[in-house]
Amino acid sequence: MEKKRVSVQIEGRNYVVITTEDRAYVHGVADEVTDRIRNAAQTGRNLDTRDCAVLAALDFCDDRNKAERKNKEVVDKADQIIRQSAELAKQCKDYKAKLAAAINENTNLTKRIKALEEQLRVLLKENEELKKTDGKPAENKNTENKKKFEQAVRDKKTEKMMGYVPMRQYSLFEQADGNQKNNGKN
Repeated sequence: MEKKRVSVQIEGRNYVVITTEDRAYVHGVADEVTDRIRNAAQTGRNLDTRDCAVLAALDFCDDRNKAERKNKEVVDKADQIIRQSAELAKQCKDYKAKLAAAINENTNLTKRIKALEEQLRVLLKENEELKKTDGKPAENKNTENKKKFEQAVRDKKTEKMMGYVPMRQYSLFEQADGNQKNNGKN
């Protein structure tokens, strides 16, 4: 930018300011200096123009220092916000990874359910076949029993691989020691 000379008047004295700012800005600053000098003169003490100018300069320096302190606080707060944003971004990334793992686990469990459903379908089919072959010769029954045993072994291996946990369902009316009938007779 091009430097230019701007003439201003402060408390009756002319000053030439060399600046890159426009004239209106420089005149506004000069008016503010004049106002501060006049405010210092109105304190009621008998101060000359030089003393008032020094007080105005002190006032300006005080304002600047406060503005710098406030600017530092704003910058520190902005840095804190940036750090918090980075931490939140990291947490978001972690949650995305956990979500992906949960989706994978859900997919595996769905596959396991389908395998168990297929195994159940096969067992039901075999059960129906066994019911039909109940009256066949002993040789045929031994072959069928052997097949059932082999299938049961395969099923147990499959259950073991899939982490099958056997469970027993109890009735509210059934006692843990099996003395249901005894209680009814007493």
